[in-house]
Amino acid sequence: MLLYKTIYDNLKKRIMSGLYSPGGMLPSESQLKKEFKVSTITIRRAVQELALDGYIEKRQGIGSFVRDRSQTVEVVSLSGFTSDVVSGRLKIVRTLLTDNMIRIRKEIAEKLNIQTDSLVRHLVRLDSTGGTPFSIDEAFIPPDLAVNITQDIASSPLFMHEWQKATGFDFVKTEYDIQVKKADDREQNLLQIDSASPLLVTGELVFDVSGRPVMWIESKYPSDRCRLSGTVRLVQKETDRGTIGE
Repeated sequence: MLLYKTIYDNLKKRIMSGLYSPGGMLPSESQLKKEFKVSTITIRRAVQELALDGYIEKRQGIGSFVRDRSQTVEVVSLSGFTSDVVSGRLKIVRTLLTDNMIRIRKEIAEKLNIQTDSLVRHLVRLDSTGGTPFSIDEAFIPPDLAVNITQDIASSPLFMHEWQKATGFDFVKTEYDIQVKKADDREQNLLQIDSASPLLVTGELVFDVSGRPVMWIESKYPSDRCRLSGTVRLVQKETDRGTIGE
């Protein structure tokens, strides 16, 4: 491992453990240089990486201070996620944690109109912004539809766009289910939250132009770090009571 990365990891652990508290100043470059017995260039590289990943804020002529990440709330648009990534409003680093084939549970099989225990492509990704984890998503896709999903596509923040481009599919509708749940130990560890922090969980059933369900995806957001938003398009519908908007 590179020397600056070792120092970065050490300082990051101190920040995450609370040894360096939010708003507090990091030791000076000279103090860190003396402690780790490395060059000034190495210390500066480690500190710069901490700043780029959102753990600290550098103040010119004063020093480096630990950011209070609990005060940062990310607005996630359910109806414009891809557009926000393309525009740069949402700067996402996506890590592919799992890519395997699993047997589908009954409740998800029913959503996808496939038999229970059928094999499906299973993707688990961790999304971060500014060095802070803000969501875990878990996707379930029938294998005949997932055949063109490469590792690069699976790990892309523009996953839906890249998938459609690679296959020629046209996804036209998504049905949402939103709930609040308690995070399990793994989710707490990945999202760097404690057991008292609930998760906002969205379930999305995606349909192609023929009306076939092509993917079920569950996304989990720390409720104190993210806010969900969306746009609903109203349509006119004929009923026995006349035309109504919904």
